[in-house]
Amino acid sequence: MSLTLSLIMPREQALLAAALAPYLAEVAPRASIDPARRAGQMLNRKDVTAFWIRNGTQRIGFAIVLNLPDDRRELSEFCILPQHRRRGWGQEAARTLLREFPGRWRMGLSASSADAAAFWGTCLSAMPGIRDLRQGAPFTEHQIKSYSFEIAGAHDD
Repeated sequence: MSLTLSLIMPREQALLAAALAPYLAEVAPRASIDPARRAGQMLNRKDVTAFWIRNGTQRIGFAIVLNLPDDRRELSEFCILPQHRRRGWGQEAARTLLREFPGRWRMGLSASSADAAAFWGTCLSAMPGIRDLRQGAPFTEHQIKSYSFEIAGAHDD
């Protein structure tokens, strides 16, 4: 079964907050971020698109995309829930998400999650359609580095 993305609706704020709590503890353990408040912010901003990552009907993770000016995007949050990791679903979900929105992307990587840094380094370097992949400085004090890249659209293959 292949993974799908579905929009997270504002009425699902409590579900997103429940998924955010362990994720935030993993990626920003020293930050005092209230998961319920953060979920509300993400679901009520016009420049944010929030997705559930699904395997069939089961929610196995989420992705939060910040829509920047000039048709650029930032992958603000990306999580495969711990019980669903190490099955290849993270790479499949990343490919699905990025191919859905071709163009310029950026993302920051958590300083507290060595697994995330290893995942994204491998995932992005092996992903078809990635161009101009660059490492850069972190965006926040909770990050170790950032990536910027362009993802080709279906017509560019």
